[in-house]
Amino acid sequence: MKIGLFDSGLGGLTVVREVKRQLPEASIEFFGDNGRNPYGPRPREEIVRFSRQILDFLAEKGIDLAIIACNTATAAALSEVQGAYPFPVLGVIEPGARAALAVSKNRRIGVIATQFTIESGAYTLTLQSLDPEVQVLGQACPLFTPLVEQGKTSGPEVEAAAREYLTTFQGSGIDTLVLGCTHYPLLLDVIRQHLDPGINIVDPAEATVAQAKSLLKTKVAAPAAVPPTYRFYTSGDPELFARLGSNILGCPLEHVERVTFPT
Repeated sequence: MKIGLFDSGLGGLTVVREVKRQLPEASIEFFGDNGRNPYGPRPREEIVRFSRQILDFLAEKGIDLAIIACNTATAAALSEVQGAYPFPVLGVIEPGARAALAVSKNRRIGVIATQFTIESGAYTLTLQSLDPEVQVLGQACPLFTPLVEQGKTSGPEVEAAAREYLTTFQGSGIDTLVLGCTHYPLLLDVIRQHLDPGINIVDPAEATVAQAKSLLKTKVAAPAAVPPTYRFYTSGDPELFARLGSNILGCPLEHVERVTFPT
């Protein structure tokens, strides 16, 4: 069993972390597009093109399933690429929306995400398609992803950004907040400090990987023939990727290779 994942950068490693927890027998091929990060300010057509390039690359690795471990790329490209490959392609938005509805008691849900994801209305549309009564309050957090890409998950810059963005939710009445970017779980401690007490925080990674596990149930049930392998690719600096990525996964990253595509 081999799962391919990609993200605009390091954030998708939070989904890799969840794959390793729920599917420890799965081999992983992960592409971080650090060299073209962030995706949030880019136009949809460009994000779709990047997503196709990366999925074509992962398809050559013989994967059984792909996860777009990036909310921005999910919002922009999922509808374009589903059905275009001989394996399922999952996004993180619908699983995240379902998980949020499962824990919300008052149907008032906040979403923090990139500029593109918020402006696309992807979470609002998905949540309201699942529950027309839900109220959604979104907030773009454009500095969060670049900060994580620089290895900054705490400190004055992160605190200042969190204070600015999360003021939106103070006194808003939301009881659930969706981390609508896979980079954001790496800022969880800071984010929690700037929210009203008792708010549920939903990381879509858990529900997304659970969906992958269900789709791969026949392979999950079969005994693993060989130990899993983990290979990582980046369009940025492999040494920086390996150093920061090892902090996210809690283990050394081997087999990090630089791969670029025509612009």
